[in-house]
Amino acid sequence: MFNKKPRLMAGILSILILISTFSGLPAFAASFTDVAGHWAEPYVYAVEPLGVISGFPDGSYKPEQTLTRIQFIKMVVASLKQPVRTSASGEYWGTPYVEAALSLRLISDNAFDGLSPINLDKKITRQEMASIVVNAYKSTGETVSNADMQAAASKLTDLNKVSPDYYEQSVAAVALGFIGGFPDNTFRPLENASRAQAAKVTYTLLVEIGTLSANLTDPSLTQKTTYAVNGIELGDSLSWVLSKYGQPIREDASEYGFKWLVYHQNYKNYFLVGIQNNTVVGLYTASDLLTSTNGLKINQTKTSVTSTLGAPLKGILKGYSEFQQYDDAEVATYLNNKVYITTYYDTQNSGKMYAIKIVDYNVEQAFKSHYGTASEALKTAYEKELFDLVNVFRTSLNLNTLTWNEAVAVVARKHSVDMAVRKFFDHTNPSGYTPFDRLLADGVDYTLAAENIAAGYTNAFSTHNGWVNSPGHRENLVRNVRQVGIGVHFGGDYRIYYTQDFITP
Repeated sequence: MFNKKPRLMAGILSILILISTFSGLPAFAASFTDVAGHWAEPYVYAVEPLGVISGFPDGSYKPEQTLTRIQFIKMVVASLKQPVRTSASGEYWGTPYVEAALSLRLISDNAFDGLSPINLDKKITRQEMASIVVNAYKSTGETVSNADMQAAASKLTDLNKVSPDYYEQSVAAVALGFIGGFPDNTFRPLENASRAQAAKVTYTLLVEIGTLSANLTDPSLTQKTTYAVNGIELGDSLSWVLSKYGQPIREDASEYGFKWLVYHQNYKNYFLVGIQNNTVVGLYTASDLLTSTNGLKINQTKTSVTSTLGAPLKGILKGYSEFQQYDDAEVATYLNNKVYITTYYDTQNSGKMYAIKIVDYNVEQAFKSHYGTASEALKTAYEKELFDLVNVFRTSLNLNTLTWNEAVAVVARKHSVDMAVRKFFDHTNPSGYTPFDRLLADGVDYTLAAENIAAGYTNAFSTHNGWVNSPGHRENLVRNVRQVGIGVHFGGDYRIYYTQDFITP
């Protein structure tokens, strides 16, 4: 899924200083863009050079996407290095692989209620995968001992739910380690298999038949990479956070549905803790508070970050929809050890990372949107966070902090609403009123005024990052002013509009 490219505009006394947008996505990368940190990463890269798997034209592998029966048959036939003829013009592309699978006895003539293209293009189940991979193993002359079969039969709790047609192979698949159980000790025979699972299954097959050596360590058995913001990690309890840092300055809504606990000391050591079900599921900081077991830290360049986390994501697959992610000099999102990490860079300061957002894998996957559900609570959260972030930024530069001016915020909110309703994006509205006209019309006196506007940015963090990296907007962020008011509005062509008005009375 794609959203409109966000827009920025900044003004000071003379309006219309500049407009800038995010750049487009980078060219196709040689390695898969979406497996870094995924549990299946080592298996994917172990079997890919053998031609067992392939990615998509956009450079992704889509590890969590389910695969079809014919796709898995192709993978196993390739693993066994079975010759496959070229398909004839107009012929179903999978027919040559079906013929090879039949010759190897990986499947039977009556498999899947008939080997029609319609049936072959259906999603493969775990019991069907087990049958094919065990038949492949046995096609090389290998066998499974009765002792191993007996041990495996009692290992998982729901093997009795496997179809009689697949029972023996499913037990053998467990015995051989081709297919493991879930944490609740279930096999889940009718659950559809993912591309990640298929990569591991084919890797294990290649090891068992001697094509590959068993030189990979199961990532689930290795020490997990952890990330902490001011000593807080994902998975920590709310009670522990409160015992360590006390009550937050406030609680903000988030687009994900969880609550951000906001902490700082006069805008120094600024961090947010995302809480869902009394558990930490998100972290954000725009201060030097990040620690990690892999060396990731604030003030690294994007090149250094990418060398640690792998290639940035071009998109995040959630179910059957892929959500575009921006990857440029200003921002990038990574998947590392089942954690989504968004890094924000200051291109005016040697391109160094100055802020980071860390979100639990399952929480991000459950958020099937670019934008949160419009609400007064979320709008207010964005306004307050943008107020915080301009002060965090100014504090880092040893500048005075700004105070909130509610009358100015009212002017800003009206302009954000006006841009959405009248479908324009400018400091000067269709009636010809400038920010200075609008301030004076609402009774706000000033000796100096400036304005930043933005549209289409998904949250306060990305909006602030856009302003930081645009010279005109950045100039307003650090200008010698005293007060600020911010107005956010959901709606219009760009989904969300932001106005940030600065004044010195």
